[in-house]
Amino acid sequence: MKVVLKARGDLIDNAVLETAAGTLGPDEVVVAIEAAVINPVDSMLASGNYGYQIETPFDLGTEGIGRVTQVGSAADASLQGRRVVIKPNYEQGTWADEVVVKAANVVPITDEGDPLQLAMLGTNPLTAHLALTKFVDLKPGDWVGLNLGNSAVGQYVTALAKHAGYKTLSVVRRPEAAEGLQSDVVLVDGDDLSDRIRAALGTDRFELVVDGAGDATVGALAQWATFGGTVVSYSSVTGLTPAVGLGDHIYRQLQLRGLWIPNWLEQAPVSEIQQTYDALAQLTVDRVLQTRVEAVYPVAEYAKAVEHSQQPGRNGKVLLRP
Repeated sequence: MKVVLKARGDLIDNAVLETAAGTLGPDEVVVAIEAAVINPVDSMLASGNYGYQIETPFDLGTEGIGRVTQVGSAADASLQGRRVVIKPNYEQGTWADEVVVKAANVVPITDEGDPLQLAMLGTNPLTAHLALTKFVDLKPGDWVGLNLGNSAVGQYVTALAKHAGYKTLSVVRRPEAAEGLQSDVVLVDGDDLSDRIRAALGTDRFELVVDGAGDATVGALAQWATFGGTVVSYSSVTGLTPAVGLGDHIYRQLQLRGLWIPNWLEQAPVSEIQQTYDALAQLTVDRVLQTRVEAVYPVAEYAKAVEHSQQPGRNGKVLLRP
């Protein structure tokens, strides 16, 4: 059983359940899915409102893990029986009982750990890791500012930063979203946000700002970045261009950088991809990386799962399990 998008548009209106997993090719493997994630990107891909345009029919689901149950004649035989992350490169779906995947699109990981937490490795922890490591040479004690602090990426940024000895200031949109966050400073967005950031930092400045909102909060954070500092944008939940002030960009030479996981998966050496997922998986097993899970649905109830994932005020991720 798998979820297939038949035409672009609203995901629920245009998706159906099908039974065929597909024919195994020589360079492919069959993966029995353990858990898959409902990601906002899934609905954006379905609607055509995303930087990557799909062709239909399209197997839905961008994130998930499972175990290899069959290996094609030209694929690496050592993958048989391994737990693997399926790369979120939009070449295959994960909302399924089992999927046929190119062997090059799976990354073996540890057999230990909670499959629900490990299923989320594909995108959000990787985004947080790359934001913290690929743009700025951070040192213990450095400050990182971020918006969407209660989002999955925000929580992973905070956890990885804390593990590395960095300090974080997170901005959230509403007071209840601040509950339970582990940042050194958590601020609720508001008219005087910039002044409150300055008061919290004192004489310190951000070496890095991580933006997922694209709204005025990134501009407020950027005002207190160090000269020549870096703003990394990985998404825009508002659909707006990151609102970094012109004066900050020109006179203080702030750098605005973009981060999109499929680019890294295409360009990074296989060994680096393997080492990165190994490290993130181990941090998940060690409970350094954890995010809230609000609900789990069977694959056949994908429509309910998508609806749940879109509810305002949701306080955790929604997943599918066979």
